[in-house]
Amino acid sequence: MKISLIIATYNKPEYLSHCLKSIAGLDEFPDEIIVADDGSGKETSDLIEKFRIQFSVPFIHVWQEDAGYRLARSRNSGLLKSTGDYLIFIDDDLILHPKFIADHRNFATKGFFYCGTRVRLGSTKTAEIMKTHRNIVSCMESDIQSRLNTIRIPFLHKIITGPGYTYKRLRGCHMAFWKEDLIRINGFDERYTSWGREDSDIAMRMMHSGVKRINLKWAAICYHMHHHVAQGASKNDHLMFEIIRNKTIRSQIGIDQHI
Repeated sequence: MKISLIIATYNKPEYLSHCLKSIAGLDEFPDEIIVADDGSGKETSDLIEKFRIQFSVPFIHVWQEDAGYRLARSRNSGLLKSTGDYLIFIDDDLILHPKFIADHRNFATKGFFYCGTRVRLGSTKTAEIMKTHRNIVSCMESDIQSRLNTIRIPFLHKIITGPGYTYKRLRGCHMAFWKEDLIRINGFDERYTSWGREDSDIAMRMMHSGVKRINLKWAAICYHMHHHVAQGASKNDHLMFEIIRNKTIRSQIGIDQHI
């Protein structure tokens, strides 16, 4: 099985730098690393060039023009550029536990896609992690949320599957799919051109296609660095509820337009 790690980024070089440092500290590397860039500036491209020599696997930068919020299109570009069988999508504000890739490789099973968990770091803990470059945080430490997600007990994850047909409790910053399943549903829906629901959309369409959801807990741990998060209701609710109502499988605007 060949694993591609796809990192979504947009003009957050400081966060991306710490994400890449944690990848450099993994016990097991993915087979390739792809940065799916939604139009970042020169500081990000310079950073990527700096890290390129630190990785022994292909390190690819897929860039598109900054034309507004086009996360879905950027992820589709990363998907099409990938050569892996199993694709792990993360955001640029994550610190990865050393066993992150090893856990995914151990548990990846055909017929399923994976919704990972995260540990939310407060501003003080984030500043400390950025200074020390640690990639393991204990459940006993202060200034963290989702504390139980710091605990790694891999064998327990097999008894925590589900919760079935739902878009809830989904962490779009950490998802994994078999590439053939993504191609079958036409990838991410590029109608989502503002924040929110694009990750719920692909999870629902994946389940409509017969691929089952697994919540990957107690393994593949990652830590979410603190920053401002968009608040309020998403303008895209109507798109998501439309695909739930119609049991849609294929995205209306997806990878087929790029092939």
